[in-house]
Amino acid sequence: MHSTADFFCFTIENRRFAIPVSVVDTVIMAVTVLPVPNAPQVIYGVFDFHGVVLPVINLRQRLNLPDQPVRISDVFIVADTKKRKLALVADRAVGIITPTAMELIHATDIDQGFESDTILHLEDGMVLIYDIEKFLSAHDEIELNQALEKHNEDKTKPDSV
Repeated sequence: MHSTADFFCFTIENRRFAIPVSVVDTVIMAVTVLPVPNAPQVIYGVFDFHGVVLPVINLRQRLNLPDQPVRISDVFIVADTKKRKLALVADRAVGIITPTAMELIHATDIDQGFESDTILHLEDGMVLIYDIEKFLSAHDEIELNQALEKHNEDKTKPDSV
């Protein structure tokens, strides 16, 4: 369980989710995403973030929510994992929440099947807190690395006539 720390809250389908604020680099408005062939289904594609190619995670797919393409009204939450910098797509950025210890509940205390680590129980509803390291499975990481390597190779090949 997370200690009482700050969390960055965002919404998807009017549901609130959060990740530790310590992993959030910045939040930007959504931009055009370039699909990457053979990338895992949880990846929308990539975009150029100040000269760095970042994968864009489809949280809707990862969280079993209704899927839809990236919209101009969406936000990208640029965050750092131990393995890479990436962007999470959300409907809206809510902001930073600093809960009390009493508001945090171990999700596994309720059910071992919960994917979120912690549930934040607030007066106006609940927020599911996730460990960003778990958004990509080991298999997803391998597929993503292979797809990005192939994408980079294809970009450096001269066009044949």
